[in-house]
Amino acid sequence: MKFFDCDAMVGQTIIPLPSAIPDARALLAEMDRLEIEKTLFFHYAFSMDQKNDMNRLTLAAARESSRLMPTWVLSTVLTRMDEKLEDQVERLLDSGAKAARIFVDEGSQEAGPLSLKLYLLEKLYARLNQHRIPLLIPDDYLNGIGTPSSEPPRAGYEDIDAICQTFPDLPVVLLDPHYNSQQYLIALAERHKNFYFSIAMYGLFHEMENTADPIGAERMLFGTGMPTQDPSLGMGMILYAAMSDGDKQMIAAGNLARLLESVG
Repeated sequence: MKFFDCDAMVGQTIIPLPSAIPDARALLAEMDRLEIEKTLFFHYAFSMDQKNDMNRLTLAAARESSRLMPTWVLSTVLTRMDEKLEDQVERLLDSGAKAARIFVDEGSQEAGPLSLKLYLLEKLYARLNQHRIPLLIPDDYLNGIGTPSSEPPRAGYEDIDAICQTFPDLPVVLLDPHYNSQQYLIALAERHKNFYFSIAMYGLFHEMENTADPIGAERMLFGTGMPTQDPSLGMGMILYAAMSDGDKQMIAAGNLARLLESVG
């Protein structure tokens, strides 16, 4: 079974994690231990220029191995009146990255809480849609959690619904939805062919199989959530699922590979 992880982070956070993965070599060692073939990842940073530093460090780490696929961290708030958030997409493509990720602003009272509203980010979404770039959104950002140094986000499942509806060529990937979100995930997947989600914490008895029954296995992605989550849960759910080998392989790697191959 080949595994392609859609959700990993390297670097130490403000509040140190005992299980932190400090650099690319440590991530590769963990991938070898778990027999994960490739990983879509980003590098944490905390600085005055946080998003730019995250992307700079991510691209540098990705040069360590072709198995490490960079995720571009998006800015979602303007810092200058003449700034155009959609211009980030060209920098993303020029860098060689093929996926984008939402990350709440930290340590800045001026930035305010995260919002995913169309009227604020419509041009950014449109540019991502144009190039079919997967947009990764952590589920915690929809529940007012955010990070220890950020304000609670102002975003919800209705924002995901609006994004998918307005931009049908934009793959929207909800990362790490919790076990009690099954009803929302099925409803969104039935409404939108461009809605996907990872399975890191989706671990009730046969929950993955029961969810795949109405919507198919094509919407689920393997995501470890390293280093804050234990990769063994998602791997075990796939390896021992009451599903065909073809469906298991789609979730483990095929679905993510297909999304990235369509970027252009």
